[in-house]
Parts: sequence; structure tokens; C-alpha cells
Amino acid sequence: MTPHTEHATSVRRRLLSLLLAPLALLLGTGILIDYISASKPIPIAYDQALVNSALAVAAHVQVDEAGHISAVLSPGAEAVLRSDRYDTIYYLVIDPRGEFVAGDRGLPVASSATRNPSYLDAVFRGDPIRVASYRTQTSAGPVTVSVAETRHKRDHGRRRVLASLFATDLVQLAGTLLLVWIGVRYGLRPLTALRDQIAARSARDLAALDVAPVPLEVRPLVHALNRLFETVREAADAQQQFLANAAHQLRTPLGGIMAQLDLLARDPAAAAVRERVLALREGSRRAAHTANRLLALARAEPSALVAGDIRSVDLRALVADAVAAQLDRALAAHIDLGVEAEVVRVPASDWLLRELLANLVDNALTYTPIGGRITLRCGNEGDGAFLEVEDDGPGIPPAERARVLERFYRAPGAPGNGCGLGLAIVDEIARLHGAHLVIAGGAEGRGTRIRLRFPRVV
Repeated sequence: MTPHTEHATSVRRRLLSLLLAPLALLLGTGILIDYISASKPIPIAYDQALVNSALAVAAHVQVDEAGHISAVLSPGAEAVLRSDRYDTIYYLVIDPRGEFVAGDRGLPVASSATRNPSYLDAVFRGDPIRVASYRTQTSAGPVTVSVAETRHKRDHGRRRVLASLFATDLVQLAGTLLLVWIGVRYGLRPLTALRDQIAARSARDLAALDVAPVPLEVRPLVHALNRLFETVREAADAQQQFLANAAHQLRTPLGGIMAQLDLLARDPAAAAVRERVLALREGSRRAAHTANRLLALARAEPSALVAGDIRSVDLRALVADAVAAQLDRALAAHIDLGVEAEVVRVPASDWLLRELLANLVDNALTYTPIGGRITLRCGNEGDGAFLEVEDDGPGIPPAERARVLERFYRAPGAPGNGCGLGLAIVDEIARLHGAHLVIAGGAEGRGTRIRLRFPRVV
């Protein structure tokens, strides 16, 4: 894993992350602005209520003939003045000299030479209060009437406004984020479709990607990928063509050489060099075998398969044909070549599956000792089908089972003079059909069992 991979993130997550911070900032700013805007009328309304109460008290201020000032509230009027569900109400009337006339002694007075009424925030009897003082003119001079209340309903109102604004803005933010998420999700659908298109492709599928549904911003990337696919496909085609041409060009002269060596081996005049002739014939046979395998490998490449090659193939018929083709060889080696087959059909290339089976049976016959047993099986397995070849030869060690699928690889100590292409061809054909290939041990831990599971039946 590279450092870049560790910090990789999706485009969707990146977009949402970039949008979340500004939206959260807007939420905070919006709440602050709304709070300031909505909280201003609240204290103004409460202050006006205090002034109205002060005016009501001022209406009871009287001055007698001796200049004595009084402000007598009836019990009912005072009860109305002091009635409040949340706060305690105080009032105070003082004369022009600041002497107590009526109300609650010691109540702070808001004094201002320029404003009438005037306001003051203070503490009275241990509680924060808001004071509104109104100065009214009498024949004895200016009388100041102050009315105050504790701040409970003001604070409660402020909290309610803040909570309401926060809840409203939070709902708006959630709705905005939901719309942004939906928009980002639907906006990225072409990228998701492109990702799914690439993910669904076989690793060997080098066909060009469809550019039409791709957004303009991503098209340069798709064009670059298509150019890369084309380059790789051309290289693969060139390699396949080279293998096919080389194998084809080798088969004809090798066939002629083997025919001449066969004649020479039977010629009495060549008795003195008979062993050398037989060695040359065996070497030519191996070379011809390798050329045939190279040609089969070239034919197993994905680019060699056309759409018309895929059809419904009867696996039991293929197994029967493979056994018939190798029966004489098996009988000559006293090998029991058997079949356990069910009727099952898969979508596949008939000639490629025949090549696959021919390689598996050839390998099994090569490595199974005289008097051994080889069994070919096919049938249904769940919602798919299987094809299997099992022998009781020396087997393939677990550590070598992955490597024997490599081209030109032969396990150490393997008998015979194979070229290391048989199982590579089998693996190529299995991949081409989407089949899962498993190499395991045979029955009772002896030999080899090679099993292919096809994903679906027809």
C-alpha cells in the first residue's frame, strides 16, 4: 500500500466534506444574525411595558395645597401592578429632592438628564432587575416614578427565540445537506456507472469503454484508458499472431523431419546409428508437441474468441469424445480410463473446451503409472456445473499448485518431457469462460484432481 492509497478518499466524500464546513459556518452566522435581529424587539417590548406601568403609577401622584406629594395606590391597583407569572415587580416614587414617597425603598433609579424615560440594569434584593424611570412634572417639581422587574421572562424569551432559531436553521441545514447529498449522488452517477463498467469487465477484456455517457470532465481519462487498452490489445494480438505463426511454421517442417526419421529408423542400412535416429525422432516429437501447445495457447487468448463461438455445449458429450480419443493410449498403458458424467450444458466454446479436456487427459495419462486409474466427471453443482479429471499418479504438492499454471513451468522432479504449457492452456481457457479452476489431491490423498466450476448452466 502506497502513502497515496492510505489517504485516498471518494469524490462524494470529498465534495460533502468541502460543502459541510461552509454550510456549518453559514448556519452559525445565520443563527447569530437571526438572534440579534429577533432579540432586539423583545427587550424593547418589555421596556415599554415597564414604562406603561410607570405612567400608570404616575397617574396616582398628587400634590396637596401644602405642596406635599403623595402616590397612593389602591390595593387592587397595586395587585394589578405587581401581578406577573415569571417576575417580581417593584416600584418606587421619589420627590424632587429624592425623598421616598411610595413603593419599595432602596429600589435603584435610572437617572438621565437627556432621556425620559430612562433605563437601568441593576441588582435589587439579590436578583438582577431591569428598571424604567419616568419623570413627571408636578406643581411641587419633578417626581420620578420607577418601575422594575426581575429578568426571568426576558431570559426565558431569549432562550426560546434562540432555541427556535437554532432548530429552524438546523432543519434548514439538514434539508440543505440532504439536497446536496442527493445532488452529489445523482451528479456522480455517470462516474459510478463508469466504475461499475470497469469493475464488471474481465481483466483480459481490452475493449474500448463507452464514452457517450461519461461527463465531459472525465472524458480525457476515458480516452486515455481506451488508448492504453488499444496499445495493450495490439501488443497481445502481436504476441498471439507471433505464437500462431511460429507454431504453424514449425509444425510442417517438424512433421516432415519426423516422417523421414521414421523411415530412417526402419532402414536396415541405418542400424549402426539407430539409437541416434530414435533420439532425434523423440526430440522432434517433443518440438512438435511444444509447437502444438504454443498454437493452442495462442488460440486460447481472449482476442481469438468471437461471439459466435459461444453456444450451449453438452459436457457429457465432450467427456465421451475425450475418452474415445485417448482410449487406445490408455489401453496400451493398462490405465483404467473411466467416466462418471451427468447430462449438463454450459455456454462455452466447443473447440476450446475440447482443447482443455485434451490437455487434462494428456497430462493425466503422462503422469499416471501403468495400471493406474483416471476418471473424468461432469454434472450439476448448485446453480452451476462442474468438469473434473482425477488420476492416481504422483500428484502435485500444494506448494506447487499455483505455479504449475504458469507458462513453461514444470514442477521439480516431474516425470516426462513436457513443455510446461498444458495446465497454462487449461487455466487460460477456464478464465476465458469465467470458470473457477481448483487443483486438489485425489481420492485417499493420492494423485491429482483438477476441477472446473462453471458459473451457470443452460
